[in-house]
Amino acid sequence: MRLNGDFFRIESRLEGLPQGQSGFNVILNPDHLVYKAHFPGQPVTPGVCILQMIQELLSEQMGIPLFIKKIKNVKFTRMISPLTDGRISVLFSSVCEEEGGVKALGVVTGPDNASDIFLKFSVFLVKESF
Repeated sequence: MRLNGDFFRIESRLEGLPQGQSGFNVILNPDHLVYKAHFPGQPVTPGVCILQMIQELLSEQMGIPLFIKKIKNVKFTRMISPLTDGRISVLFSSVCEEEGGVKALGVVTGPDNASDIFLKFSVFLVKESF
């Protein structure tokens, strides 16, 4: 299920990053059905939706459909609420092609404060669905 355009939308690509880094500013849709169930009155962005967002953003960046094959590490440090954190940044600190896929490391942060980290991730994606 594709989330871009409904659950979230890309606001902009991050500019002026150091060599090898890339990313996006995204806007979360607080009216999405997911938030009505997770959790009513105090919506929290589900971790699986954040991982899907990372997959879709990396696919956008690479220009090809990618699918998460392996989650090497994900560390959630803070919840994301669309009411208080409706705009977030996904920063890829390293993206490299290897072993028939793409390895990506990065963080999800507040848009105006890169030290306001919601999660850190390391994932391996492949070009074909399995």
